[in-house]
Amino acid sequence: MATAQPNLPQYDAKKVHFGFTLASNIGRMQLETRPNLFAGDTLRNVSVANFPGIGLGAITNFKLGKYWDIRLMAPVISFVQRNLTYDFDNSQKVVKVESAYCDASLLIKYKSERRKNTRTYIVAGPRFSFDFGSTVDKTRGIQNPVVSLVPFTYGWEAGIGMDIYFEYFKFSPEIKTCQTIGSALYRDIYPYTQSIEAIYPQLIQISLHFE
Repeated sequence: MATAQPNLPQYDAKKVHFGFTLASNIGRMQLETRPNLFAGDTLRNVSVANFPGIGLGAITNFKLGKYWDIRLMAPVISFVQRNLTYDFDNSQKVVKVESAYCDASLLIKYKSERRKNTRTYIVAGPRFSFDFGSTVDKTRGIQNPVVSLVPFTYGWEAGIGMDIYFEYFKFSPEIKTCQTIGSALYRDIYPYTQSIEAIYPQLIQISLHFE
């Protein structure tokens, strides 16, 4: 009985591959409030609500060895929304924090042994982001609350995925977490930012890579 041949048997012999990625994400923010947040004020709590977003980008993959690759993810455009809810004694105020990121990531990819038409992998590396939707220049005030993140941030990302070889292309579903290093809060003189010590944007991302 003949054994079926694997798809794309010479795929991993090539030094460079190109592709694109489609992604969905959940934007999150790790929030640190000021120690004296509730002292002499009507503000009682600040909380974060997370929302789904989308992304689209390019992939350039360089082979280092049998089990190692370098993957450049750039540019990747991601749309992210998070809401801050401020609970006062007799009222509540919701402030939208929306971002349109242009991301670039340089990742090390470690791959398992290929088994027929599949293999698993892990990736990790630095990530750099510029927020074209930053509101740092937006007019703000007591009655016009704005909470802004600085336009440029950097951090790291790490994830796991699976390469699936089809007849004409490789498909790779992947899940990863992205963490910002350092606070991204843009501080102003109004209580909506003065009540916050630091904001660390985070992202949980599910991607579908096509190469």
